[in-house]
Amino acid sequence: MNRVSSTKNIIKSVAIILLALLISCSEKDVTDLKPKPNVILIMTDDQSSIVPTTEDAEYNFSDGNAMGVQSRPFGFNGDSEVHTPIIDDLARNGMIFTRAYVSSSVCSPSRYTTLTGRYAGRCEGQRFSELFPRGEMTRVENNTELEESRENLPRLLQKAGYRTGFVGKSHVIDHHVLNNSKDWDKLGLKSYDSEADPKDPQVSKIMEHNHKYWADRITEFGFDYANGVYAANLRELYNDSLNIHNLEWKNKAALDFIDEAGDEPFFLYYSEMVPHGPAPWIRKDGKYVYGLDSNPHFTGKGYVEDDFKNMPNREQIKKEVIAAGKDPDHAWLAWFDQAVGSVIEKLKEKGILENTLIIITSDHGNYNYGKSTIYEGGIKIPLMMYWEAGIDAGSTYDELVQNIDFTPTFLELAGVNLSTVKELDGVSLKETLQGKQKPVHDYLFFELGFARGVMTKDLKYITVRYNEKLKQQVEEGVVFTGWNNHKYKQPYYIRNSHLGYHAALLNEHYFEANQLFDLKNDSKENSNIAAANPGKVKEMKKLLVKSLKTFPGRPYGELVK
Repeated sequence: MNRVSSTKNIIKSVAIILLALLISCSEKDVTDLKPKPNVILIMTDDQSSIVPTTEDAEYNFSDGNAMGVQSRPFGFNGDSEVHTPIIDDLARNGMIFTRAYVSSSVCSPSRYTTLTGRYAGRCEGQRFSELFPRGEMTRVENNTELEESRENLPRLLQKAGYRTGFVGKSHVIDHHVLNNSKDWDKLGLKSYDSEADPKDPQVSKIMEHNHKYWADRITEFGFDYANGVYAANLRELYNDSLNIHNLEWKNKAALDFIDEAGDEPFFLYYSEMVPHGPAPWIRKDGKYVYGLDSNPHFTGKGYVEDDFKNMPNREQIKKEVIAAGKDPDHAWLAWFDQAVGSVIEKLKEKGILENTLIIITSDHGNYNYGKSTIYEGGIKIPLMMYWEAGIDAGSTYDELVQNIDFTPTFLELAGVNLSTVKELDGVSLKETLQGKQKPVHDYLFFELGFARGVMTKDLKYITVRYNEKLKQQVEEGVVFTGWNNHKYKQPYYIRNSHLGYHAALLNEHYFEANQLFDLKNDSKENSNIAAANPGKVKEMKKLLVKSLKTFPGRPYGELVK
């Protein structure tokens, strides 16, 4: 046989083998041969999915600065008072999740869960472990953090060939540094006065040093890139001038990451600060001093001389909102909408929009001060996903999902075999994104401070139990002092007395040990029907105990010893 014939036979044999492999593949396997999608998780801070009503607006929701104004959701959540055309268009052409929740309704534990797929009560971080040694009840709040050497979403994605990026708010590492600003100089940061002027070159240089400290530190937890970083909330910069929102600076950092990603698939965690306090709708002398009228050059790394052409002019944004017939107090949402728009334009420019999964959501809500509770106002969040190559336009999913599901979803889309991942509380939503409408959860579990709860699609069961020391004090009639010296017969769920005070004030059943709500007929959880429905309480308690028993060595009142 001559060489040409031999070569032809080899080519023919290879072709036959490849054809046989393709024929033997199932439809799912063929789908998995597609290029891995890029993933961009864009998250607001303190934004519920519940549309405020006139009755809600009677309470002061921004601590004495803006009577009658609440945070608001997006247009795709049914809010006709806001102007978010870019995000709403993504939602119309993607999938809207109408029953999306977080497992804990304050910043750190929610972010921990999002970035690990684990409930925050499973945290093994140094501070959390010191506060709650094995054998003691946990009190999940802003005390959970990513562990130094434990698997998490970015680390697993790196192993799957992804480039990983972090932009925006952290609040999920090194609480011992955040909470000890007086010791900054000992810990590697540099100190400055709270009234220091960021325009002073020496002051700004110190702030830039601190920003680099946090950016470098974040990369140790699985991120290849970190920029536009805030260690926690704006106030944790401990500078009066920098206690303002700046969307353009963070947005530019996000666009730079996309530019630098090259041909690798990438994951970007893009965490905004709005609408967390100081509320961007607060007006002083007619100006949104913490929002659209603040100094655009004041950033998380001090004074930055940049025109920030990556986003439209702030005055243009306000004018567009007014032209649309909307209240300019809600223009902060249009500001965020434009930040998302800049990301979309960058993806189009690079020709990668089609195969990029974009998620818009929030870390938790704050409707009627539901933050720091297990009520709908705190745990129910906006959620939409857009992926031209993977999600049918006009899709809706009305079943229960939770932030425990983000990590397994992204991992499976990245080609990771989930059976090889050691600890996951969530489930992948891959089939949901492909159009399967079946429920992925029969019920959800929640944890926050001294509260634990479960919910099915129609019922929610909330419990409040204290550790042995506090239980004894309650039984002895000890009076507890809360925010502004208010007196209570029971402690708040969490240590933050400001949040506890407002949550207890606006949610009348807050201190009740056993609460059952009929969500189908009482979505605002006004009526505790536990006493009248012992059978239902028994069923829900059984689900709760089932979840609690997955936390070995963690007692919870009489429910789990």
